[in-house]
Amino acid sequence: MDENYTHLKMGDTASMALPLPAGVYKKFKPERADDTLPESITSSGDGKNAVIVLEDKLLKKMTLEAFGIASITNFRLSMYAHRQVRLTWKNPSVGLWSGVRFVFKYGSMPADENDGFMVYDSADVHYETSRLEERELFVRAYSYVTVKDGRWYDEGAVSARITVTGISGSVTLSTGAGVWTVPDNVYKIRYIVVGQGGEGGNNSGWALGGAGGGGGYFASGYMDVNPEQKLSWIIPSAFLRSTVNTEDSSKYYRSEHLPQFDTVFGDVRVAHGKTQRTDFSYGRHSDEMAEYGGDGGSGGGCSGGRGGRNGSDGASGSAAYVSSLSKYKKYPFGGTGSHSSTTGFNGVLYCSGGDGGQYRMGGVRYDGTDGLGNGGSGEGGWERHASVGGKGGTGCIYIAWGSMMNDGS
Repeated sequence: MDENYTHLKMGDTASMALPLPAGVYKKFKPERADDTLPESITSSGDGKNAVIVLEDKLLKKMTLEAFGIASITNFRLSMYAHRQVRLTWKNPSVGLWSGVRFVFKYGSMPADENDGFMVYDSADVHYETSRLEERELFVRAYSYVTVKDGRWYDEGAVSARITVTGISGSVTLSTGAGVWTVPDNVYKIRYIVVGQGGEGGNNSGWALGGAGGGGGYFASGYMDVNPEQKLSWIIPSAFLRSTVNTEDSSKYYRSEHLPQFDTVFGDVRVAHGKTQRTDFSYGRHSDEMAEYGGDGGSGGGCSGGRGGRNGSDGASGSAAYVSSLSKYKKYPFGGTGSHSSTTGFNGVLYCSGGDGGQYRMGGVRYDGTDGLGNGGSGEGGWERHASVGGKGGTGCIYIAWGSMMNDGS
């Protein structure tokens, strides 16, 4: 207290002082090392020892008025990714400060440190939100000091607002090779990679007709990326072709994997559909053979059987047939599909198998659809006539980001 016992001084100057009620006071001199009150002090008043008690709310008010809570600076809001906002700021280097609480609210500025649909406490210098609603967002920053009984917040003088927007798009890559660059603010993509369809089988002089080519194989998934990242891609434009040989039908066998016809996107590689397979060693007798539709994302049909759709096997078509012009007994089998869906998240059906060639219908064939990876049909059967089945359709790569990923996120 001052020498006249009229004010309680806070510090070395009189600038921070509390006026005391009128009366006569004695200076209190602690009698114990732990500075507790002597038991002799039981009352206060004129002419007696007096104790002045300051409540914590008053101490808080006086502390903040004298020193204040330091505040963050350079507070900014910007779009970070699809419906995601980035907060950036600079922390104070001097003053009372433990951290900052950001309060998020749609439609109006938060009124206090808890008035929002979300709060985030940080001592960092940036924060990226989860996905938000596409509407106006208000954010208020309340710097705080951690004390024994909790926190003291400032008045929230720092604030900002932004309209949350989506960052969406898609692209379809067709035949060729190149490098695709990830757009600005895109950190996740969803892709579809479609392999080239297999060629339809030749009829090779058999009245039963050639088998259909398998649809290209199919892959779909997500990929974490960064803006401006470069992803290489390849979609073959050349077509897998068999060589017609009327003297030896085994030359039409073409079920092996040829990597040069694969579709590639970054580290994702998808194989082409397979073409007709002929097996002259089938059964117990040398005059028996089996013909198979091409394997693939969906199997190729055989002997008039329809090609598979959406990952199914191809149909076998007509029963075993013995040509009057050949010593071979022929067994048709549909090609094996992937047994998983080949419908993209964009709603497009890819990788259908080609139909098997019709019995005794020469020249009736079709090519697989380019860009969808469909297998070509088998050539129709025609006695002593050799021709080529339909070519497989080219593959594609479909890339989407934001709401175009069509997954509700």
